[in-house]
Amino acid sequence: MKSKNHDIDYLKRKAKNLKKTQGILHHEALNIIAQIEGFSNWKSLVSLSQNPTFEKHLKQVSKKESDKTIPKTKTNHKIDPYRNLLVAATNLLLQKNLISLEYNKEIERSESGHIITTLFNYTTVIIWNNIGYGELSISVWWKYNHDNHPQANLKGNAKEHFRTLRPLAKRQHYKKFVGVVASCWLERKDGKFLQGKKRKCISNIYTRRNDKQELENLPIQIPNGYESEGIYYI
Repeated sequence: MKSKNHDIDYLKRKAKNLKKTQGILHHEALNIIAQIEGFSNWKSLVSLSQNPTFEKHLKQVSKKESDKTIPKTKTNHKIDPYRNLLVAATNLLLQKNLISLEYNKEIERSESGHIITTLFNYTTVIIWNNIGYGELSISVWWKYNHDNHPQANLKGNAKEHFRTLRPLAKRQHYKKFVGVVASCWLERKDGKFLQGKKRKCISNIYTRRNDKQELENLPIQIPNGYESEGIYYI
């Protein structure tokens, strides 16, 4: 497993960054990474990686994925509604020059921040963090109401500072202050695309029941200089 895509150590480092940016436990981050890579959990991934045929299997899958032509996004191209929302958020960050599609190793550690803006006529939080290897994690909290956030006015680490990809409040409270939450990874070093296809590689998904239909009916977004879908690593 020589390539970064299939290297266990690489996945561990990715999980470490995920733990830091999302404020979750280490084992939770490992399981999320494993699930994104197509496994049920981290234990399953590690167990299979010890199989002598594992590397050969990964090479075959990688070749199949690399041989696929990723279609250019068109106005009539069906796209997952969460991915569509993330494209809109990414486009806005690019428009405001808050992120770049060009990978610059010299500044990657400083590539993080958040904005509270308007997206599809609703107040929205967009958060981005550099997770290394030319990748940015991007999260969007659509239909956000800070006044209703139960941790808006707390102190210290308990206060919402928009440093993690998902709100600090317990998920059961989300419906009080946010309509949709979704996160993705923007690849820039080995191509320019949002990782995964359809809903693959989209995490932290939450949708308030009353907002599901509106999310699905949002106009299709055209990526600005990148692809809405790209290779995902199994």
